[in-house]
Amino acid sequence: MKTNAFSIQILFCLLCIGGLSNAFAQTFDISSGGAPTITGALSGSVTGSSSVTTNLSVTINFGQVSPLNTNNIVKVIVPIAVRSNAAYRVTATVTGSVDANLQAIQGSDVGFGANNFRAMGNRSQVCNSSSHIFYTPFNNDPATTRTINGTTGRAQYPSTLNNIALATTILSGPRLTQGSMNRATNNGYIFDTIFVVTPQFYAAGTASGTITFTISAGPTAPC
Repeated sequence: MKTNAFSIQILFCLLCIGGLSNAFAQTFDISSGGAPTITGALSGSVTGSSSVTTNLSVTINFGQVSPLNTNNIVKVIVPIAVRSNAAYRVTATVTGSVDANLQAIQGSDVGFGANNFRAMGNRSQVCNSSSHIFYTPFNNDPATTRTINGTTGRAQYPSTLNNIALATTILSGPRLTQGSMNRATNNGYIFDTIFVVTPQFYAAGTASGTITFTISAGPTAPC
């Protein structure tokens, strides 16, 4: 049986407010939120920094996703740290290629969700927790919300990579950081992004994608 594989690279982008006279006055920041993890993989891997002061750069290899992998699910958790001194939004965009054979693994076969918003430390700006919003349909753990399509037999999820084919807001809220902005270990928030593949009888093939997370000015949000 030929190997089926899906790999993802995760990058970041931040948008700053300020002119040349204020070149170092950063308003928004996004970085690694800690070490990513992978479970249920056969010959798969995930790499990324465990430090919240490093750039967000993660590579996921789901490995074997045919029935040769006898695990029920392959799950990857990528923590992301965000900081801001103004209302913010986080968007996600995926680019890449999938196999032309629709029976091979597709973007719709990769569940994608986000949850577990938590403060870093004593310089995190404390607001009403309901002010920070995970946007529907992404506010789920696709490992626990997975169902099986009765017609196709394929696993399906409330949200997948196909939902971020264009730049799409997944999270927004009020100011995240107390005091001046810098990349520290205690002055923002962390949330988890979750990627899931269910090993099944896909047609042989490979696919890859790059997801870019961007933080920028968001809608007015109460604190």
